Amino acid sequence: MHMKIGIITDIHENVQMLREAFRLASVHKCDEIVCLGDIAGFDQRFYTVNTGRSARTCLEMVRSNCRWIVPGNHDLFAAGRIPSYTNGFKYPDMWFEMNAMERKNAAHGKVWCYDGDAPNDLVEDDRLFIKSLPEYVTLSFNGIASLFSHYIYPDFTGSTTQYLKRNYQLHGLWEFMNLQKVKYSFSGHSHNHFAGIAYKGRGFFLQAIHSVPLQSFNLGDEMLMILLPPLAGEKGRSGFSIIDLDRMKLDIIAVNTA
Repeated sequence: MHMKIGIITDIHENVQMLREAFRLASVHKCDEIVCLGDIAGFDQRFYTVNTGRSARTCLEMVRSNCRWIVPGNHDLFAAGRIPSYTNGFKYPDMWFEMNAMERKNAAHGKVWCYDGDAPNDLVEDDRLFIKSLPEYVTLSFNGIASLFSHYIYPDFTGSTTQYLKRNYQLHGLWEFMNLQKVKYSFSGHSHNHFAGIAYKGRGFFLQAIHSVPLQSFNLGDEMLMILLPPLAGEKGRSGFSIIDLDRMKLDIIAVNTA
């Protein structure tokens, strides 16, 4: 069965880029689309002022076009939801009522404190929907199971400040994938220009994830983890990804609204 699965991640309230991604999904005849989170979260330190930004509009578009949705760390914060994995950090009871400086002081650098996030336009129904989302999904296409999450096991939502870079840090992921009988893991969160790849049976101790500056590559038969580029990145750093199950390839298409 010939099937194409589109993947979007890290939208950050950018309505224009999201609209263009869905247009590309139609052009490339995607059968279904997965959203890997961070629909909300307009960090004023990294993004230019965008008067058309809207977390609510983006969420409505995602709900209308994506069959599967998992939340990112910015979504959880916008919805007032504590992630299941905290890497030992105990969130204060008043975490969501604290101001940015209070959260920063309490976090001690262990979890994101969202001091740059601008106010969003989500309403209570939107927040309830985000609170209902699973932190990850496992899906099987053509007999091959894949794991989809905002970031890498065990920090599925990317809520801690720990980025996994060394080979030994991925041992838990490979064990989890074995238990789930999953061959591929797809995530976002890292905001890299190119896809980042890690293979179970390869890699160096000091660097597990390797940047792959290609627009299309074979998924192959090995167990692997792939970090996908963001939809709303800096100039020249935005992408929409497609899994082509007939060719067993991942295609990354640059998204540009200029």
